[in-house]
Amino acid sequence: MTVAAPPRRRPGSARPALWALTAVALGVAMMTLPAPVAEWSSSGQVTVAGLVDTVSVGFARWMSSGSAVPEAPLADAVSFWAVFHVTKAILAIALLSALVIVGRQVWRRAMHAPTRAARAAWIAAGVLGAWLPVLALLIVVANVQGAVAPLSSVMSFLPIAATPEVDQVRAELGAGVYGPVTAALVADFRVYHAALVACLAVVIALLAASIVWMLVRRARTPRDSRAARRALVLGAIALGLLGAALGVMLLANLSTVLDPARALAGFFATGGS
Repeated sequence: MTVAAPPRRRPGSARPALWALTAVALGVAMMTLPAPVAEWSSSGQVTVAGLVDTVSVGFARWMSSGSAVPEAPLADAVSFWAVFHVTKAILAIALLSALVIVGRQVWRRAMHAPTRAARAAWIAAGVLGAWLPVLALLIVVANVQGAVAPLSSVMSFLPIAATPEVDQVRAELGAGVYGPVTAALVADFRVYHAALVACLAVVIALLAASIVWMLVRRARTPRDSRAARRALVLGAIALGLLGAALGVMLLANLSTVLDPARALAGFFATGGS
């Protein structure tokens, strides 16, 4: 009597699921790990829950010191926030990489599906999850920006109220004559937005390269592979729209780089960055 061998699983058949689980794990880590890692780096002296009070007290002391460099406890808050952003940026980059791999796996499954129903299911999965890499990309950019200029980033925790320190910064920005603290804030605000401009320029360049690759790939795809050719065109259009939106964002931040004092004055007037 001959026993039939169990059917072999096709190599790589579990890869989409494994990479999807990896992406989920990285997403959870990205949301939960940065804060405890940053608190550990500060030996528990700075916490996310107490960041508003730390920044408020630290800013008042910095203004009274007349120094161009933040002192404790604001300096501690800046270091804490830098570690937070670096940790989150690393995890977001890993998440983005995992999502791109998942997307490639889904694309391959859709193009080699044995039936129309299976192809439609893979395409639907790809469409529904297409926004996830975009979100991860935006998180990467935002956290690289915060890691490069953590002072400007952590200042978002400063309550913009009618305090003598805030009024002094407002007055100096309005008069165009800066003390050491205001000058340091203006310089860091320029770096903060320049970092975003640089990140967006890199992303737009990568998107342009991806669009070219898709169009070349479409040109080399046989005409009878209509689904693949259509998907490549739609992908190129989607990336083009994303690149255009990021281009508008780049121009807006470039104007801030050219005139950071005006944008900083708006921040101290409204409490937004």
